[in-house]
Amino acid sequence: MLITACFVTRNHGSSLGASLASVRALNAKLVVVDTGSMDRTIDVANQHGATVVEFPWNDDFSTAQNAALDRATGDWILWLNPDEELDPQTVSLITRATEDVDVFAYDVRIVHEFDAKRPGFGPVTWEPRLYRRDPAVRYYRRLHPAFVTPLADIAHRHGQRVDALKASSILHHGYLSTLTADKLQWGVKLLEAELRDRPGQLDLTIELGRNALLLNDPRGHDILAQADEPVRAMAATGTAPPPAVGMFLEYLLTVSTEQRRSQISREEAITLADRWFARTPPVLWALSVERYAAHDYPKCAERLNRLLALGRSGEYDANAAFSTDILGPSAILNLGLCHFQMKQWEEAKACFETLRTDPTRSQQAARLFAQACQNAK
Repeated sequence: MLITACFVTRNHGSSLGASLASVRALNAKLVVVDTGSMDRTIDVANQHGATVVEFPWNDDFSTAQNAALDRATGDWILWLNPDEELDPQTVSLITRATEDVDVFAYDVRIVHEFDAKRPGFGPVTWEPRLYRRDPAVRYYRRLHPAFVTPLADIAHRHGQRVDALKASSILHHGYLSTLTADKLQWGVKLLEAELRDRPGQLDLTIELGRNALLLNDPRGHDILAQADEPVRAMAATGTAPPPAVGMFLEYLLTVSTEQRRSQISREEAITLADRWFARTPPVLWALSVERYAAHDYPKCAERLNRLLALGRSGEYDANAAFSTDILGPSAILNLGLCHFQMKQWEEAKACFETLRTDPTRSQQAARLFAQACQNAK
């Protein structure tokens, strides 16, 4: 089964080589669509024997991805970003998986790395990265391209299914780079253009509002308020919300009264967060922060204990990347602070003792441990 590995690049000369090398054992055809690199990206692609398509950037990722599909050959498509690598053990999994005549596409496990000192460790999402080459598979949307026709629908037409490629791994290194103002402004530009093309996309509206706030643009509060009506409609009808609503609720739990433009109250946001995102770590973290700020230390501690339990079990919703620190050391530290505020000295000491060997928190933990010991006398 011939596989074409597809990439869309621009100025990824420092990372593309490792990404291309990671798929070498598949004996795949390599298609690299370059959207205007000024560095060594094209040279690197040529050195690895890739078919390079120089594609003028038009503020639309989906057209670049479709250009890669147009140059693909063989039976299967594998998608990687130029800052990702295929885990070596996944090569054999893909080889076997593409022999299953009943499967049209596979969701592949993506490990989002946040710490360069801990390769292969981070939160996990699942994305449709491996699928059969078919003319019905096309992308749309300028940012975060999606399938025009869902893969499950195409699979059904062929009497096939979409499955998960269990034990697979693509290592995503993108979060190891610094998120600069230029990157944020570029994302805002694409989001605004996409929403002009296709208004009313709730997930992109929320992302646009949050990115604007990261750029200290107060318009972000007004943009996020546009989510009020669809979110309340979902609550009223019992419709399951998309993951982006979790980010909207995080915002509502932390924004000041003076800044918010949303008509959804903090109490309403808490209710919806508990109903919809009880297993989503970033939302649970925001709930704990909100309760600590409100001096509701027992409720904060309950949320932090839930985070720690999810970290131990690994059975959490990972619809968006986040630092797994909130499932471990950060949760333990703040749980200790809750016990400290509740004058539960032994429990506080136990939390701080756990962190006394943590490289980033040992000094703070030792100081708090000493204070708890003093207060316990």
